Amino acid sequence: MQLHLMPAKTEQGRAEIESRSRKLAGGLRSVLLLVDGRRTVAELQELANRLNAPADALQQLLSLELISDEMAAARPSIGEPANEPIAPRDSGNNRYGILYALMTDLVREQLGVRGYFLQLKLERAQDDAALEGLLPELQAALAKKTSPQGAASSIARIRAAADLTVEA
Repeated sequence: MQLHLMPAKTEQGRAEIESRSRKLAGGLRSVLLLVDGRRTVAELQELANRLNAPADALQQLLSLELISDEMAAARPSIGEPANEPIAPRDSGNNRYGILYALMTDLVREQLGVRGYFLQLKLERAQDDAALEGLLPELQAALAKKTSPQGAASSIARIRAAADLTVEA
């Protein structure tokens, strides 16, 4: 893929975000969430690397026809949306998308049904500050399920991926 092009989700990609019917691995789903028709392949590869997604995540999504290989090389005209926004209020650096993807994947993979109410809170979060506010609750739930050290490590990885300062 050419690094300057801007991939966009296909209809199948949008449907996958809503339904989770393909049961994508966490890293692939996270990258799919970040594809918005506004970021270049280079930017998406950098974010994917920070999320520990597979190096070929974009190529995998392309082969699954979840993103378009007719990349949005030309920016949309004025008044035309590039693609759906990833969050109701985007913080400018997509911190919301990174936090949402990593936190929901962690709840699903580590907490399962026990994380249902926490997942609902994540779904209701309107911005990155609200998601950041849920990190202590997620850490406490993970500490009960795994270990305090494992939970702290998971939260530290999320904070690093989203460029959040580490709490003292």
